[in-house]
Amino acid sequence: MAKNDLEYQLRLEIKEQLSKVTKANSPNVYEAIHNANGSLNLQGYARMEGKLVQKIISGQLTAAAAIPQLEQELDLM
Repeated sequence: MAKNDLEYQLRLEIKEQLSKVTKANSPNVYEAIHNANGSLNLQGYARMEGKLVQKIISGQLTAAAAIPQLEQELDLM
């Protein structure tokens, strides 16, 4: 499998998992990736995606496991 294929699959998995984020289950992550009107904030999404990629690689986590961990870290800030 080529590097681009792996990157594409990872980004697709992150996208799928971030689509499940709500104000109720991950308010900090939700706020980071959405504008005040609820639309997607592309810059915020890109930042969260980058942070998730780092967490997934460094912690050997799945995207689904990395989001709650990132939420918890954001809650401490």
